[in-house]
Amino acid sequence: MDPTAKKSRVYNSRVIRTQINDPAFLAPSKGPPPTAAQLRKSLAKGISSQQNQQLPQQSRLVVPELLAARDFEVRALESAMVSSKTSGASRVFQSLPRSLRRRTASHNVRRIPKRMRKKALREMGIVTKNPLVAVVSTTKGVGSTGKPVNPKLGRGRKRWTLLRRIKLLNYASKWKLKGKLPDSTWVSTQGSGLRDKIKALKKQLVELNDQIDNTSTDKPTTISHLHQIRYATRQRKFKWMATHIWHAKRAHMCKRWGWNIPLSPTQKCYRNTSRSARIRGAVAFDTSYYSSLAVNCPLDKIDELSNYMRIITDNKFDITKNTNKSWSGFIYNSTEPIGNVLIVSIQSQDQLQLLLTLHPSIYDSFLEQIIKDFFESTISIDDCKYSLGSIELTGPKSLTALQSIIHPCLPNSDFMNLHKISDLTTIPNTVFTFSVSDPRHSTKPILPTNPKLSYDEQLDLLISLKKQPQLNNGLLSSENRNESYKNQQSLKQLGKRKYNYPGESIPVTSKDPKIPIMIIKRGQNWIVQMPWFWILPFWYTLVHVPHVQFGGLKQYEQLQYERKLISWSDMVFTPTGFVQCELERTENQKKWIKRPVSKRVNYTKVKISNGEKGELLSPFGLDWRGLQVLRLVTKVTDNKTPLPLQTIDEDFQIKSLSNIQPIVTAISSTEQQLRDSHQQQLILKHKPITIIPQNYSNPFKFNIIDMPPLQISPVILSSVGMGNIKPNARIYSVPVGCGETWKTISTGESTGISGQNLKMVTTDNYSTQLPQLHDLIGLVTNGSFNLVDGKCTCIGYIDSQMIANYVLVRNIASSVFTIMDVQKCKYQ
Repeated sequence: MDPTAKKSRVYNSRVIRTQINDPAFLAPSKGPPPTAAQLRKSLAKGISSQQNQQLPQQSRLVVPELLAARDFEVRALESAMVSSKTSGASRVFQSLPRSLRRRTASHNVRRIPKRMRKKALREMGIVTKNPLVAVVSTTKGVGSTGKPVNPKLGRGRKRWTLLRRIKLLNYASKWKLKGKLPDSTWVSTQGSGLRDKIKALKKQLVELNDQIDNTSTDKPTTISHLHQIRYATRQRKFKWMATHIWHAKRAHMCKRWGWNIPLSPTQKCYRNTSRSARIRGAVAFDTSYYSSLAVNCPLDKIDELSNYMRIITDNKFDITKNTNKSWSGFIYNSTEPIGNVLIVSIQSQDQLQLLLTLHPSIYDSFLEQIIKDFFESTISIDDCKYSLGSIELTGPKSLTALQSIIHPCLPNSDFMNLHKISDLTTIPNTVFTFSVSDPRHSTKPILPTNPKLSYDEQLDLLISLKKQPQLNNGLLSSENRNESYKNQQSLKQLGKRKYNYPGESIPVTSKDPKIPIMIIKRGQNWIVQMPWFWILPFWYTLVHVPHVQFGGLKQYEQLQYERKLISWSDMVFTPTGFVQCELERTENQKKWIKRPVSKRVNYTKVKISNGEKGELLSPFGLDWRGLQVLRLVTKVTDNKTPLPLQTIDEDFQIKSLSNIQPIVTAISSTEQQLRDSHQQQLILKHKPITIIPQNYSNPFKFNIIDMPPLQISPVILSSVGMGNIKPNARIYSVPVGCGETWKTISTGESTGISGQNLKMVTTDNYSTQLPQLHDLIGLVTNGSFNLVDGKCTCIGYIDSQMIANYVLVRNIASSVFTIMDVQKCKYQ
């Protein structure tokens, strides 16, 4: 093979053909060209066709020839763009888009689209012209159809199969001796052979595989039925969602809160996710791990339930004002927020039902508490943790994607009439409930076409959505969910029906199931609640809609971050959020200790500013305890905001700001001693921060138990210029008397400073302008480059008494301070 062949191919693909001699311009006539004055004079008088022929040919332009010449060049440009895109590809599958590429496509044509398989087989050296003869010339272990020849199982797989068979034989022998089935049903050993017992076992396995609604009333639900029995041993501690197998092939999985949750796709998708959610397309999330519970309240007990809901929501949710509507906010435990909740209230003729969807980190504790509170009441609680699932979509194409796969059983649904509204932000937060047919009946996504609404009708529809619509509570009924499972058909059964209607949708009959669903509009997201075992059919259909991609936990938090909203990982003021901070800090410290000394950063010798060395707070995570102590010592020494203080150890008499470091170090060492002695509960019980306003009226000591929590406020920080802020960065206030210097830096007027006039380093000229240790006022929970703003932004928490227009931010183990704007953030 010519070694320069690839270079020549790439060079030729980038050459755009052009026409040297353009036929649109005629050859110039002999003699001198006309002057400008002659041309203006002839144009002013008007030129007839006879006079036009007498003009020199150099001034004539044939328009049809010009358009034809440009057409050739445009086509040449398009072909060059296509050829240059695949010029470096030597195989056919390398021209596929990133989302369709597979690692095994180089040797397995079944991983390539069908339209490309013949060419792929030719590239693999397989001759398929004669079906009776298959010649493999260059590819080893591949047959004429491209399938691997005699696939071999590894020793581990064979060993697992043999062990599994031995276990099954042991189980069978025990059942045979004891004369009973797996469900402890006794059978007579006389007159019944092994075949009859096997038939009984198979019948019971079929019944176990039947999909039934798994809901418990006034008690937590346990997994008594799994989607596939062969995967039961893998779900002892962490359960699978309905789409687990689909996600496990395409995403990194993580085990959290008792679930196996997709963390992020295996592809790099940071930019693609941002663009799909803002400009084009949509991003889908399987949020079935957000557990739900239903509260069934008789009409005579509405007042009791209303008072209870006002208490746990801090008087923010009122049933009378939110009937047949949705509400999102925080739930409280003794005036302290513990997590976010989504509430949908539906009132019928005989009862009022509330559907509460909570984060899995607080669901179990909240369910136990609410069952205990209504134990002696007629209000019942249904645990729908394993009976209701949800899919969440966001992006400009999210509404179109939903409407293309949802086919209501009854026409004239208000939800289907929204397809003519281009601006989704005009649609208010509302709830839709109706029944739909199986989305797998359609061969491809079908967009609604009728009715065509005028602008006045669209406006009337938006106004009607703000009122209290009549909702159907079919989704909250266990009988209706079981009814939808009765005639749920498999793909094989649907394939037989589809064979009679090639290229068309399968007609819906009266025997086909009617699926109750609930669609909730919340902000820029659409949440679809449906029965658990209908999640997978809807998910398969949804991901085949063009311009729809899926995301995981990281992508969900990325979109929240770009929209300047707080996600769960930023809720450090909740008990579960603070526990997560402590766990992450401990794990990062363990990883740092395991690394060799020469391969890890020595945080004790890092130069910060003004000769200071070492990070005072923990460099491995968010050290809220250290920030609490630092801010309280600073306030004690400040005459403007005196705090009540009792006697403390003589070694730590607070007289000046120089006492900050030894006190923070002493508290940190105390925390470490408690961890070493396995007394983490004491640390987690006394949370050092709060978002509730605090009044320091009682005297306190500087120890973990007696110190009052520090009131913090969430803020959004935006970089004035260049800068890259990472999580766990330190937030400083601008030193007193240095405001003018940093203002000139923010406007770009100051020169001679590193980082394009926007950063200040530890130089001799500006050493007095740098913040000191007592100027530390907060920490950054999430920070990165924001593709929406085109610069670095971050979410952090600052001492509520120290909020200003500008702050200085410094990364861990860095001596560079970046000035950033401050905006208050709503956490509700």
